[in-house]
Amino acid sequence: MNIIIGRDKIMAVVDELKIKIINKIDNRIIMYQNKTGANKTWIAHRLGISRQRMYDLSKAENFNLDTLIKLSILLECDISELFDYEIISK
Repeated sequence: MNIIIGRDKIMAVVDELKIKIINKIDNRIIMYQNKTGANKTWIAHRLGISRQRMYDLSKAENFNLDTLIKLSILLECDISELFDYEIISK
């Protein structure tokens, strides 16, 4: 049996979702540092960002996709390994 739900109803449900972002960037950076010996200043330089921006990234819940892609390439991980999410309410 197929159930057809209208686009407007789906959008209303999506609009009400509350999402919690779980930032795992710091964990991946530490793993990379342990593997390569690189420091955060070197990593920030390779990304073209300041060390302060690097710190901010490890605490952020909103990300620039371009930066996440570059970070995942540099850290040799999949972009999905940099963050996770939970749906906390509907």
